[in-house]
Amino acid sequence: MDTASGDGTKAEPYRVIVGLDNQQFRATVPLIELVATPERLEFRARFGLGRIMGPWHVERTEVTKVFKVRLLWSHCVGIRGNEGLEWTILTSSPDPILLTLEELGYPEPSRESCRLFVGGVVG
Repeated sequence: MDTASGDGTKAEPYRVIVGLDNQQFRATVPLIELVATPERLEFRARFGLGRIMGPWHVERTEVTKVFKVRLLWSHCVGIRGNEGLEWTILTSSPDPILLTLEELGYPEPSRESCRLFVGGVVG
């Protein structure tokens, strides 16, 4: 899962501690590690939880939209994709994640932000 840097040498994948809500599972910060490469997003459970759950993957080709989600007291990163894929990355700093995903070739972050309410994302 190495990525190439601008000078052709191998670079480490982008890693950040986040939370995750993927319609089937929800874990708050700091229980999940996001590992982003140009090929896919991988979410790994931390603190030994990875032995009983995960990892979860989203292939780059499945991602159709990346955007900032505003919660009542914070912001998150929303990911939409093919076949009803709708995941929320829970983080206190969404901007570095959005910029890095754009650099890795994911869709450019949408300028519109959506509000997340109980029951789904409302645009």
